[in-house]
Amino acid sequence: MSIAWGIIGAGRIARKFSAALHEISSANLVAVASRDAARAVTIAAELGASTAYGSYEALLADPQVQAVYIGLPNGMHVEWSIKAAQAGKHVLCEKPLAPTAAEAARMYEVARANNVWLAEAFMYRFHPRTQKLAELIKSSVIGKVQLVRLGFSFKLDRPTDARWDPALAGGSLYDVGCYCVNLARLVVGEAPTQAWATARWSASGVDETLAGTIEYPGGAIAQISCSFQGAFQQQAQIIGSDGLIELDQAFSMHPNQQTAIRVWRGTSFASLETLTFEPTNHFRLEVEGFERLIQAGSSLPHLPEMPFGETLNNLATIESLLQSSHTGQWTVVVS
Repeated sequence: MSIAWGIIGAGRIARKFSAALHEISSANLVAVASRDAARAVTIAAELGASTAYGSYEALLADPQVQAVYIGLPNGMHVEWSIKAAQAGKHVLCEKPLAPTAAEAARMYEVARANNVWLAEAFMYRFHPRTQKLAELIKSSVIGKVQLVRLGFSFKLDRPTDARWDPALAGGSLYDVGCYCVNLARLVVGEAPTQAWATARWSASGVDETLAGTIEYPGGAIAQISCSFQGAFQQQAQIIGSDGLIELDQAFSMHPNQQTAIRVWRGTSFASLETLTFEPTNHFRLEVEGFERLIQAGSSLPHLPEMPFGETLNNLATIESLLQSSHTGQWTVVVS
């Protein structure tokens, strides 16, 4: 079964996604939409799409399109995911799915009411290294997870970038800190109870740097940091009762480079085991995973690699971190 895809949004992430579509025999990129018709024609030619639309509505009205990838700024995800679902299109929407858990829940309800699937696009969750990490944690290779340290930062030096705009749900936590919250939830294996954060604010009013602490009912603690003002880094360290795991380039693994997991077993860290993974395009794996969900119909409750319940937990955590960063108080995570 071949699935016809449309892309809404013509940013850099759309280029990575379209390249992945062209690697898959079951995927067919048929349309790209931009609010600028001339730009849509240019982008469609660049991405290899057969049709260009000068409005998002026109793409959603195309009967050929079965599934839509939404790569718009964060603050536009809710509106266009709902409109796509109401048009009968399956929706794979870039992270974060929505600014709030309540909005995400509504998006999902609309999708299911229209008999289509909605999923949050966290491409790194489909990478074999991430899958192996989850397996190692589940099998207690390092014992019970006690402390998780996660960081993601880079220099955002484009003053007109949408990620600086509070009206579009900008800020470092929504953009890159969401990866840290996501991975913490994966390795701890349960929804958090409370969170605390401190932040430095940009002139536009979004968090340009944020550091937070998240507590979980089983006793684990996650420390996360994210920034638009720091040097590029994506670090992950998971400390267990009987070992340690570390990852470099934890989230946006390059499709042409080998990746690794470093594992120290035991409390004395006597030996280091390095697990290596061949280069792979995790955007391609993400598309394949979402297409499996579409083809499975009602036999699957959600996307196994990125369960919707975790999406709701993570957005609730982000809300709590942002609230705490304004009040300076611990905030209960209401999942």
